[in-house]
Amino acid sequence: MKNHDRSRYLMEILRRHSPHWLEQNKAITKPEMQQLEESTGLSLPTEAMIDLSARLTPETPAAELSPDDVDTLEAIVHTELRPALLVQDGTFLPPPQEWIQLTTYRGGIDYAIARTCRIEMEGSIDLDWAGTGFVVADDLIATNRHVLEEFASFEEATGRWRFYDGVTVHADFRQEIGSTAVQDVEITGIWGVHNRFDLAILQAKPSGGCPSPLIGGIPDLSPQSDVVVIGYPAYDSRRNDAAVMDRIFRGIYNVKRVLPGQLLLRDRANYVLRHDCSTLGGNSGSPVIDLRSGRLIGIHFRGQYLQWNEAIDIA
Repeated sequence: MKNHDRSRYLMEILRRHSPHWLEQNKAITKPEMQQLEESTGLSLPTEAMIDLSARLTPETPAAELSPDDVDTLEAIVHTELRPALLVQDGTFLPPPQEWIQLTTYRGGIDYAIARTCRIEMEGSIDLDWAGTGFVVADDLIATNRHVLEEFASFEEATGRWRFYDGVTVHADFRQEIGSTAVQDVEITGIWGVHNRFDLAILQAKPSGGCPSPLIGGIPDLSPQSDVVVIGYPAYDSRRNDAAVMDRIFRGIYNVKRVLPGQLLLRDRANYVLRHDCSTLGGNSGSPVIDLRSGRLIGIHFRGQYLQWNEAIDIA
């Protein structure tokens, strides 16, 4: 992405979210910076972020930002406005001030965290894991069809999907930063694959320790609603710029995170939700959760950096 496009998209996010320091014409404080580093696990350019936040206004033209300013603004956006919060012991680390409301709804978020898993494989396959999933019904785990295609294929002769020969699949509901704990559930088969939507349902072993399902559905869901995506952002240079990924995630990949953002669009005709949470390839199959109700509203399946992410609307 060219620098002028990056600066324009970043300023759009800044104006849309309108953090308290921008509204009050103040700078980010040092205590706020310390909290940002704690919640994200990143070493941040503290002085540069404080300096830029003091100079920015809602009217600042994107074209006036220097290349260094753009890098600093990107750090502000991805740590304060669209953070990727690490999960430890089944809950998210302290959020930045702009997302302090997450703590009010911690119970619902933690409920969803416990029901979100990493889809892992062993055997005759190069990949260790393929994406994110979550419990959608008793002993059934939802993910994306393109995640399934990493370890299974459709057989025309039988009209059925099957795992590749020599491959076993399981769902791990942990994989948190700083922990070696696992909570594996065996995946025994493929319950169903949607022909139109990027959706697949995996069969977990009955009575194999699969958590209870997420609760879904909000009839009056509207744009600008606060949402969280839960999943496992992964390093993937095929789809994402490596330098951008390292600036946002500082080399911490493949572990469970909570990614807050806003709903941008609800396309009822095509069953699509657009949101602006900070996702990467490993988030494929992640649940999109309405913050206030804690209910499942979508299944993330793709995105375009700084512009939008898309999810299947199941609200």
